[in-house]
Amino acid sequence: MIKLEHVSKLYDGKVQALEDISLQINQGEFVYIVGPSGAGKTTLLKLMDKQENLTSGSLQMGSMLVERIRPSQTYILRRQIGIVLQQDLFIPYLNVDENIIYSLAASGVSDLQQQREKMQAVLTTVGMSAYQNRRPAELSVGQRKKVAIARALINQPSVVLADEPTANLDARSAIEIMKLFFKFNLNGTTVIIATHDSTIVNSLRHRVIELQKGKIIRDENNGKYSTRSDPKDIYVW
Repeated sequence: MIKLEHVSKLYDGKVQALEDISLQINQGEFVYIVGPSGAGKTTLLKLMDKQENLTSGSLQMGSMLVERIRPSQTYILRRQIGIVLQQDLFIPYLNVDENIIYSLAASGVSDLQQQREKMQAVLTTVGMSAYQNRRPAELSVGQRKKVAIARALINQPSVVLADEPTANLDARSAIEIMKLFFKFNLNGTTVIIATHDSTIVNSLRHRVIELQKGKIIRDENNGKYSTRSDPKDIYVW
């Protein structure tokens, strides 16, 4: 379970990124976080895996109170969370398999055979085992996103956070990426996706939490969401 109570985030003591956010996401839910640029979507995800510290309030991830986690304990939280960033941040001179194994080693998995087994299994799951010896620059945008998802799932996290995972993808690739998220969600993984892609949200209906200027303005199941050409112009059907 993820529970936020009156969470606020200020940058530099004056920029209000999030204000008085209270919500609960149960284990196994699939949730879209929507809203225009600057609404606070990315900040909310960063608070959940402690890339950022909240200014006030309380944030519970499973059994852990995030605001009480010491820097030396952050790895314990992050073992439970897989995150897919907008920018994949691969090590360019390493192959796909080496990038995955590097993430495993960084999370504390030191046994070489276990590393190889986990890497092979997760790349097979996302349909990228045939590309494991390629470098990131040799992959398409959609293929790189699949590898990023594999890296996020390598430790079998209970929660997956994804920030604009379909950005810059064609429609076919976007659907393939979303099918992967649904596949893992069916196995009980909580999936939280920050997006402004109304096509994805409306065609694959789940809980929608809408942010505007750092506040929740809507939280509903099977919600619809739409954008016009101007990303600041958000409205609800």
